[in-house]
Amino acid sequence: MEFAQVKQIEHVCNLSILMEVNVMNGKERMVEQSKQWLSEALIELMKSENFQDISITEIAQQAELSRKTFYHSFKNKEALINYFCDKLFDAYFQRLIKQVPQPGATMLDNTLDIFLNFWWEQRDLIRLLIDQGLFDHMNEIWQKKAIPRYNAFAAPWHVKGSAKQVAYVMSFQLGGFTNILRVWLEQDEPESPAEIKKIMIDAIHQLANSIN
Repeated sequence: MEFAQVKQIEHVCNLSILMEVNVMNGKERMVEQSKQWLSEALIELMKSENFQDISITEIAQQAELSRKTFYHSFKNKEALINYFCDKLFDAYFQRLIKQVPQPGATMLDNTLDIFLNFWWEQRDLIRLLIDQGLFDHMNEIWQKKAIPRYNAFAAPWHVKGSAKQVAYVMSFQLGGFTNILRVWLEQDEPESPAEIKKIMIDAIHQLANSIN
């Protein structure tokens, strides 16, 4: 076989592989888009119905998709809840790790800004999850996702220790943060992020002073 023929065959094979990759990427994008539409459909339905009463058929119809498409992506409604909570926490964590490491007080200030402003933007969804009795479920997902990412966020207040010690510390920290979210955003007229930040910093200073 001549060299030119070999190169032509290689070129055809490479094009074929590229086309397969593009098709797969296209399929993956469609699957992800369907998941997003189903998430939005469930959120919309929960504004007027109890989560427990919402059927898979209703979710699929609201998303203008088939039941088959739903079951291709999710086992049940709970799996759909898990999906959009995962996406929510991924977005929060990506914003969090963009911080440049700084001295303790400055980084704490910035971290509180990120935390409060991010969840303030999501306040309608948080309020909806609270009203639907799904807030504790969201906390469980957050806990599972946060512990493995503990070391990826280089905060000066993080402790060095065993996996068990880190789990205890994260439970302590996350418990405080998530309970603040619940008390804050379940209100009809919640305070601004700046007001909550001041309350939190004052409490942290008071705690530190009491120890010292």
